[in-house]
Amino acid sequence: MRLFTRGTDGGRPAGPAGPSTPDRARSRWGGSTAERARRAAGLAATAAIVAAPVALASGGGGSPTTPRAAHTASASGTTIRGAIHNPAHSSFTRTTGMFANSNTWAIRLANTGLGGAAIAECHATGGQDPCLNSDNHGNGLAFLFDTGGTTGGEILLTSPNDVPFTTNAHGVATGLNANYLQGKQASEFQLANKPAADSEKLAGQPATAYVGTGQLLFADVAKGPTLQSTRGATAVTQSGTEYTVTFGTSDVGTCSFTASPSGGALASGQLGVAPSTTHTNEVVVSAPTGFEGGFDLQVVC
Repeated sequence: MRLFTRGTDGGRPAGPAGPSTPDRARSRWGGSTAERARRAAGLAATAAIVAAPVALASGGGGSPTTPRAAHTASASGTTIRGAIHNPAHSSFTRTTGMFANSNTWAIRLANTGLGGAAIAECHATGGQDPCLNSDNHGNGLAFLFDTGGTTGGEILLTSPNDVPFTTNAHGVATGLNANYLQGKQASEFQLANKPAADSEKLAGQPATAYVGTGQLLFADVAKGPTLQSTRGATAVTQSGTEYTVTFGTSDVGTCSFTASPSGGALASGQLGVAPSTTHTNEVVVSAPTGFEGGFDLQVVC
């Protein structure tokens, strides 16, 4: 803003077309020369207040010793202007502060275009101040991220094996999948000091389905045929002169077998016994023609 005063203390001769300079000044400003001077000084002070910058950055003290330092020092008290480098051709050497006393935002950075709103860039090393420090001295939130997209944000490190962030808090973060590991619930993992739910099974079968070393299985088969007393046998069927005895899910294919008729000895022939050729849990007993009695089958593994 420029302020102009009309006339001088000495005045000037009036031209032929109008009054003298002091007369023209008096007609515009009114009052004597001293009054006009006082008014001009007041306007100048008002203009200085109105034209004061909204934000100032202070440079370091002392006399500059280099051209760059001279540029930096000259930036002290420079008005911050939009859409340019602030300060032009140099940099501030002290913190630029903007302070407010408000119950709402102190600064709002808004971009009505398609670009971003702010960039915080620095060259800090380990142990130095971070590029962005959000410090709430009250008990409210220190930050809030809000987006209409499907991804809230990214934390990118040079090495993907480094730690994305640390915290001293041990509470559960609502909404985070902290209970998941590789997409599985914590309850899906086996605890170190607890037995597995199916620890008594082998290949999906309970321990009782297997024959232990030196174990004796038997079946008392009566006429019919029907099972009487048994250890391990679960069923018996007859096809002609062959009886098939099933021992649950036990693998008896490599065991030894003995079959003897109930009561007295057979008048002719004898009972034969062998493992089934189709199922490892079955034993086939072959009887002579005309056999109608029962038998006892022993299986030793």
